[in-house]
Amino acid sequence: MNIKITSRLFFVFFCLAGTAQAQQSPISEKTQDFAYGLPLTTESRDPFFRIELPEAVYTETVWPDMRDVRVFNSQGQSVAFALTANTITQSDSQTYSLRLFPMKSKKTTLLEQEVISLKSVGGVEIILPIDSDQQMGNAYLLEVPQYDGSSPSLTQLKLTWERQPENWQSRVSIMYSHDLNEWMSGVDDAPLMDLVSSTDRLLLNTIDLDNGRYYSQIRYLLLVFNDDQMAPGLKILSAEGIAASHRTDQQRITLPFSSKAISTSEAEYTWSNPQPLNNISVRPTQSNTVLPLEIEYRSKANDRWQPLVKRVVYSVNDRTAEAIPLKDLLVQGIRLKGINQQWNDHMPEVVAERDRKTIVFNAQGTPPFLLAWGNKAAQHQAISLDELIPAALRKSVSVNELPLVGFQSRVILGGNERLNAMDASEVISAWKKGLLWLLLVFGAGALLLLALQVWKEVRHTPE
Repeated sequence: MNIKITSRLFFVFFCLAGTAQAQQSPISEKTQDFAYGLPLTTESRDPFFRIELPEAVYTETVWPDMRDVRVFNSQGQSVAFALTANTITQSDSQTYSLRLFPMKSKKTTLLEQEVISLKSVGGVEIILPIDSDQQMGNAYLLEVPQYDGSSPSLTQLKLTWERQPENWQSRVSIMYSHDLNEWMSGVDDAPLMDLVSSTDRLLLNTIDLDNGRYYSQIRYLLLVFNDDQMAPGLKILSAEGIAASHRTDQQRITLPFSSKAISTSEAEYTWSNPQPLNNISVRPTQSNTVLPLEIEYRSKANDRWQPLVKRVVYSVNDRTAEAIPLKDLLVQGIRLKGINQQWNDHMPEVVAERDRKTIVFNAQGTPPFLLAWGNKAAQHQAISLDELIPAALRKSVSVNELPLVGFQSRVILGGNERLNAMDASEVISAWKKGLLWLLLVFGAGALLLLALQVWKEVRHTPE
């Protein structure tokens, strides 16, 4: 009896274990594994395209990190893609007038050493060591203006001169100094020219200052013509310094939510899925109003509320309180409580933002391509931009200049049931737990049967 039960238990165990092992076999993803899709329009045969994700992807992806986003070709194959930040580069420049001092040069001896003395009409003198390999022509001292005790970081120099009757070209060098005593070399042999042919004029009157690397907080510049014979009658009339700057800004998207009033002084704002929020802004609905608030949040719908911040929000004379930074805090709900304040039917306005994302994908296979999302069982598949676009191509390929895809109408793929799908590891875990419980039940049953068998044998044993 005992042997038969044990044999059956082992037989059931191996059957269940074999079934669980079969679940571990990798299965390639298909479009129906995802809840929703968006057909893409590509109007060229470029190797790479970019997708600026629409609002639906942010609100309907299961995972906050968007691991359940894919791009498929017309053969139903998932193509390689990178998920990157959506940024925009802003450029700005300011122009400053520089004081200009023509300098006359002559060779002289200082401390038994031959040097070049540069003097302006106003009496400013600059001493430079002689470089036997360089011919020195006209020179100009340029003074950079100061604001609040500091000078702007110049990136370019622009010159204006008197027109010459003949074409000319020359080369100049630029030195820089903080105090007119110690001079350092900056730019060597920069070309300048003013050429006229018929009605055309080729004018080169700007000098790049190496992106400001040498010219941060510099007070004086010395412009030296390397060869005076190229433009003997040239006279510089004015000089301007240009400070150009570039900054990269992260683009953000405002996410919709559902709201409800809990009481006249309490309200909740909820998103369909947890969101890594960059910031939230809160302001009273009515103008000229100030509201002291206690703000709470929770990362999931069934989590407990946790304190976020106490903040006084206002809407006074078209001015509102600053946004509250969250630094990608995972949030699915916000609760506002008025501190000794009531807003009755006028709930505060809330604006929530998260960082925008861009997908760059390799157009493998044939179009049309399909953007798909919404799969609880999905694993990370995005690769880095460096892995997607080789380093040799990155020098000539800018992400923001890649062709942008167009969108068609949103389609239902696997439907809402994919939002709660289990991945392979969860399935295996569930099988192992079920198998363990089955073994425990069978074991308990076997012990019970064995106990009954022993009880019957003891009962029928003659005394």
